[in-house]
Order: sequence, then C-alpha cells, then structure tokens
Amino acid sequence: MNNIIYTKVNFYRNVKDYKFTPKLEEGKRQEIILKLQDVLTDFTKIDYSQANEQIKNYITETLMLNPKNNIIFLNKKNNVAVLPFEGEHILISSQCENFSENCFNKAKEVETLLANKINLTFNDQYGYLMSDLSKLGCGVKIEAGIDLNAINQLDKIEQVKRNLAKLGYSLLETGDKNIYVLSTVCNLGYSESEVKLEFEKTLNKLQELELESAKMLDVENHDVFIDKAQRSLAILGAAHILTYDELETHISTLRLGINLNLIDLKQATINKLQALVLNKNKDYISKTELIDLANNVKNILKGE
Repeated sequence: MNNIIYTKVNFYRNVKDYKFTPKLEEGKRQEIILKLQDVLTDFTKIDYSQANEQIKNYITETLMLNPKNNIIFLNKKNNVAVLPFEGEHILISSQCENFSENCFNKAKEVETLLANKINLTFNDQYGYLMSDLSKLGCGVKIEAGIDLNAINQLDKIEQVKRNLAKLGYSLLETGDKNIYVLSTVCNLGYSESEVKLEFEKTLNKLQELELESAKMLDVENHDVFIDKAQRSLAILGAAHILTYDELETHISTLRLGINLNLIDLKQATINKLQALVLNKNKDYISKTELIDLANNVKNILKGE
C-alpha cells in the first residue's frame, strides 16, 4: 500500500558564539550568510524578493517552504534548500515524493558538510541547542503528507490523532481532501537515526490502519466502492474542465481503489496526478487553465 504523498526533512542548526536569531544583529547575520556561502559551493544563492515566479513557485510549491527572509541557498538537483534565520540560524530542508530514506540522507549530507566547516552550537548533555525547545536535541523534524480517506470515512481521525500525540507525533489537517500531515514534535534524548527509524515505523503503522479501514469499508459495501473508483477514473479521463478540488477528491478515491485492487491503475500514475496538485501555484485560475489541467490529467492517464 502506498498512500504517502510526500516527505519533508528539516535539520535545524545554530552557529556557535552567535546570539539566537531573534536577538541577532544585522552585521552578525551577514557573517553567518558569508559562512554558508563559503561552504555551499554547489548551491545557488538566491534573493527570494528578486527571484522570478518559476523559482518562487519551486520553493513554495515543490519544496513546500514559506521563506520569511530573502536569502536562500538552493540545490535544485537534489531538492535541497538551506535557509538562514528561519527560526534558527540554519534550516536545511529536503523534500521528495512518497516516503524515501534518500530524502533524509540528502538533508543529512548537507548538514554534515556544514558541521565539518562551521562550528555549531552543541551541548554534550542536551545535543544541539535551539531557541525553540521543541527542536532541542538532534534538531530534526520529519513530516509526511498521507491520504487517510478510509480512516476519515470511519470517523476515526480524532482517535488516531490522540493516539499519535501520546507517542510524540502530531497529525494535522491540510485543507486538501483527506490529506493529513504526520510530523515529529520533540526529539530531545533521541539520535537522528532513532528519530528517522521511529518515524518510519509510525508511518507504516498508520498506513496499515488505513488499509485495514479500507478493507472494512469495502466489506460493508463492495459494489459502491467499485462504482466510486470507476466513476472517478472515468471523470478524470473525460472531463473538459477540471478544478484542483475535484482532482484532489478523485485522486483520493483512486488511491483507495488501487489499494483495494478495485481498479487497474499504476501507483506511478497516481503520483504524477498528485504532482499536479502539489505543484499548483495559484488558488484561483482561469477557465483556460482549468481546461489545461483537465488535458494534463487525460494525458497522464493515457501514459503520455
């Protein structure tokens, strides 16, 4: 089963002998930016305020970042960005489709590079020191977008949220159809590898619960489930005008249909359809763009 939409890994670090970001003087900020520039030779330094729309969309939609400051170091090849002063002095962020250990490894590779060249704030007892205590320790946050259509239909979301909170995770709604974000909350006392391993275990258990819930719904009304999945496939394959809300709803239904073996559709096709939603750069679009979206969907389903 694969109902994971994306994974994002953030490493937070502070530079030794510098005040935390809220009290850091402008001159000291520039010193840290120069340190990063000297180390990140494979990255492109970007002034977000001066960047073109394509770059801005890549940062906000593909990397799922909302920069509060203008300077960003970007490696598009690896989908990794380094942002100064996003809370802590340094934010290293990597994003990928589905769940992939490679996402963690890419961010960790950059973190290791910086740690070897820049003296970071570290304490033998507490780990990496942060202005935000929730990041104290190994300074890692992992999150994953996951489709929980079946759990939602069974009205078990609130119960699942409570259970995850007891384990040290949060499960938040995104506003998209049936899409939730599972994320770590605190990592004090854990190593980076332990945080990654436990997150992966929790994510797998959440997937298993979604599959069990889907099977339960299917047993109760198998014909209705087949009908919904086939209708969604037919609509996406024939629609002349399509909104993102419609697309999100039908993708969720198709994903459920695939996981229950109700329709013959490859997971790779669902991933391509989901990418259209993840990479959307406007909330309100014209009729022409809605027609283009429908055509893009049809081409993906045809395998073009």
